[in-house]
Amino acid sequence: MEKISGRIVVLIFVIALALGGCGNTAGIETDKTKVITDNSTPEELYERALKEDTLVVYTVSTRAVDTKEAFEKAYPGLFVEVRDLRSPNLIEEVEKGSSNGTPVCDVVICNDNSGEFKSRLVDTGIVVAFLPEDIGNHMEEGAADGMVSFLNEAEILFYSTKEHTECPIENIWELTEEKYKDRVYMPNPLRSFSTYAFCASSLDHSTEFEAAYEAYAGEKLKLEGAENAAEYFWKKVSENIIFTNSSDEVTEALNDGKADFGWCVSSKLRLADVGYSLAPAYKLIPFSGCRTSYAVMMTKGCKNENSAKLFIRFLLGEKDGQGAGLKPFSTAGTWSVRGDVPDGNEVPLSDISLIAPDQQRLIDEKEKVVMFWTDILKGNQ
Repeated sequence: MEKISGRIVVLIFVIALALGGCGNTAGIETDKTKVITDNSTPEELYERALKEDTLVVYTVSTRAVDTKEAFEKAYPGLFVEVRDLRSPNLIEEVEKGSSNGTPVCDVVICNDNSGEFKSRLVDTGIVVAFLPEDIGNHMEEGAADGMVSFLNEAEILFYSTKEHTECPIENIWELTEEKYKDRVYMPNPLRSFSTYAFCASSLDHSTEFEAAYEAYAGEKLKLEGAENAAEYFWKKVSENIIFTNSSDEVTEALNDGKADFGWCVSSKLRLADVGYSLAPAYKLIPFSGCRTSYAVMMTKGCKNENSAKLFIRFLLGEKDGQGAGLKPFSTAGTWSVRGDVPDGNEVPLSDISLIAPDQQRLIDEKEKVVMFWTDILKGNQ
């Protein structure tokens, strides 16, 4: 293998919109985005949706197929086409459709771990946020901050339970030791948005890396030039890393015992329920990974607006949180954004040692981060 790779307080909606055939719809302006609500009941949306065409959903999660099947069963006569894409390709396709004046899809399900989704689709108004008020009242603060997030995940370090009965390390600097040469796997951060979010965001945590090194080595880290502790860590640990194209390759390496450790999305924890030999390292000094989230949005001017609104309601779990559309995403390694919907994880997200990405900073410093990681990957070919 080649070595590279609270609750939300729903704001007072002050702008009444008269969208043809869309019922009682309103929205509020933010800096660059608009959160739209529609007080139509699911029955009213369904009646109007029956007059529309096949709903097209672009998604980065294959679990949307299960939501599609449950949706079609719940609403006979409505049909959904799901297209599964990697995040960069999804953004490019939706962007291209907008520039041509014809949206390629009605609903977009995407993570925004790199800031690309926000800068290219949200801030430009190509996609818009739809959040029914009766659902928004149950969601945690920040879950509809320009985008409607429907679940939380994390890019987190896993270890192989085929090789270890418990996590053999306590400090992230231990991964730099010679015994873990080619035994640490990670998706290429320039290919994986969730890995990029972690790697890029960690560069802002040099102080934590320095403190962790001192706890690990018993002495202060000696740095040269303009390099900070975070940059030094990644240059050092990259000598032990096998970079892959996806989290799937990481989980396979952990399961086969080819890897002792691997960073991948936390939702892969569900594979442990079907026999995979992997477990998360929830507590590491200074942190184990990075918090991420998934958003569901409508494309501006979409062809099947009523169907899109009905599908988003369904995906968000409906008013009572019991809707079948959210259940495919309520698995081990995903955490609910609704205060009235338990996520079933033994460990709350707040108890995991994670950093949170600053999306605007990721956008502003993209060139610098890409250059840094390009140099590291070139050095490890």
